[in-house]
Formats: sequence, structure tokens, C-alpha cells
Amino acid sequence: GIHHHPLPARTPAVFHRWPLTSVADKVLYRFWKGVMPWLVEGNWLDPAALWKQPLVSKGSELIKAHNIRHVLVTGAPFSLLVHAMGLKDRHPEINLVGDLRDAWTWVPYYGQAMLSPRHMAQEKQQEAKVARTFDKLISPDARIVAHLQATHSMDAERLATIPHAVDMDDLGSLPAPVPNNGLFRMIYAGSFYGAEEADRYFDELLRTFEGIRKRTPEILAKCRLDFYFTGPGSATPMQKVAAQGFETIIKFHAPLSPMAIFQKIAQADLVINFVPTINKDFLGTKFNEIFQLRRPLLHIGEPGLVSRTIVEGKFGASIRLSELYTELPRIISGERKIELDPEADLREFQLGNLTDRLIHEVFV
Repeated sequence: GIHHHPLPARTPAVFHRWPLTSVADKVLYRFWKGVMPWLVEGNWLDPAALWKQPLVSKGSELIKAHNIRHVLVTGAPFSLLVHAMGLKDRHPEINLVGDLRDAWTWVPYYGQAMLSPRHMAQEKQQEAKVARTFDKLISPDARIVAHLQATHSMDAERLATIPHAVDMDDLGSLPAPVPNNGLFRMIYAGSFYGAEEADRYFDELLRTFEGIRKRTPEILAKCRLDFYFTGPGSATPMQKVAAQGFETIIKFHAPLSPMAIFQKIAQADLVINFVPTINKDFLGTKFNEIFQLRRPLLHIGEPGLVSRTIVEGKFGASIRLSELYTELPRIISGERKIELDPEADLREFQLGNLTDRLIHEVFV
């Protein structure tokens, strides 16, 4: 019963091609980089910046055709929330809900760091207008909700923190862990965020495996690490692995569907997750999914909400990058046991319960 109505792409196509390799693309990028700030108020890099007319037109058509009472708009891209205020102008009776998946004007994501002071001021004005106009704003991150309340003096009843949901149907019929025949299986699944931090992480990971090869080569042959990247960033790590002769231990695989990845995680002895410092307090969807799979999780990164949740909930362990060299070999060999609570109550993150919260707390 879900119908998708794609809107025409209006932003320059060259903005969505990266890296730019051809001379023509580089020329086009410089041209549009000069023109777009004159066409758009606020963030001219926002991919939905020119969508106001088609969004309001199509949205208004659907509202009238189906007597829609609730409209939920997700950002980023944040200009979608700005454009959606036009729906409220035409249909003041609708319950307009904004869903902020990320922080907006107070972090340098989504091109904000490239904006001029004038365009950044316009972006902040747009955020303030959204806070005044929308009937309710929700987010999976309590820090975003707190910022909106403090910055825009929003009433608490117009705000709600709704965690990331896990659809148990997506997990499918998971296989029971099979005997590992002495092989310790590790998996890293997801994006590789953090640029320089990610490079340092991978270099330290290779240094750790080199240390194992020198000190305890007998356990090196009994472990394996599989990488399933969901985005770019695997070329350089693959070259480094080959250069150090770890191709039989560290393997790289093509991206898989979420359901297929869940099957792989369910068979792993350890799920490794590197979190860059900028995300140390952001508990993304993937964590709730891994928790539901009841597999030991090793968080590598700075202390924060992520590390506290993992350790206090007994979902796994958290170490700093400087500890990887000593602690990962201990985990692989079995010297260090990772505490895992197989009976942890995770119902609050399941889709059915969060749907009930949306109905009763948001769609009233």
C-alpha cells in the first residue's frame, strides 16, 4: 500500500558525480557553483533545493485526492522541510510533522561548511521558520530534539524522540550459529566514515595483524575478517592488505542487501565497528539491528553514547584505537571474553512498538 511518486531532478547533475574526472565536468561544476548561490536561498548544495514547486504541487494533489490528514517530511535534505511549509499554507488542516534524521545548521555536514555567511544566515532562518510552522518535530537523536527546544523555544509537546526502528521481518529467518571448526569469524559491514580517522583505523588494524603474525602466528591461521562496504572506500584498504600479504585473512566482498548481511552477521563470532569521533554520540540504525541479532559487538572509537550503550547494555565491548593492537589478539585467542546478554529486552526498538508510539505521540 506504499506508493512512490518520484519528482524530477532539478539540481545540476554534476553535483551528484564525485570525484570529478573529466575536464567538462570540472568546468560545469565551477559554472554551477557560481550560479546556484544566486538561485537558492540557504544551502545551494542541497539536492532538493529546487523542488518547491513540484513538491507542493504533487503533495497538494495527493492530499486532496486521498483526504490525507498527516504529512511527514524527512530531512536531510533539509530543504524538503522548508518546501513542505507550502503544503501547510494550502492545507492548514493537515498535521505537518518534520523528521530530522541528522543535525541541521549547527554541524558542518551537507555542505554547510562551504556556505557564505549570508547563505548560512538564511539557512538558520529557514530552520527557525520550520520550528515555528510544523505541528511537531521528531528525531531519533535526543540531542537534536534538545537543540531545537533550546534554540527555538519550542514547547516540549511539539517535540519527540523516536528511536531508529528495526523491522523484525527484515531480519528474516536467521540461521543458528554453526560450529566454527576452530575458525574465529569477524565481520565489518557498512560504510567507512571518517576520512583520516578511517585511514588510521585501517593502518592500525593491519599493524595489529602484523603483530599477531610475529608473536602468535598460530592464531592468525584460525581467524578471518570479512569486509562488506556499502559505499566507496575499499580500493586503498584492499591494496594495503595485498601489500602485506593478508589476502587469505582479510577479505573484501561486494555490498549485500540488508537481509543478506543480517545472515552473515548472525554467523559471525565478532562484529567489528569503527566509529569516528564525530559520531561517538550518534546511535545509528545499524546498532539496533546488531543488538537484535545478539552477536558480540566490538566498538572501536572514543567514549560516548555509542560506547556506553554497548557496554552498559551488555551488547559487546568498547576499546580505543590505541588498544586495538593488544586487545584484538586477546579476543581472537579467547583470553578476553566479551560480555553479551542474550536476554536483553529490545522490544522498544522494534517496528511495531515504535509505530504505536508514532500513532499515539505524533499522529494525534
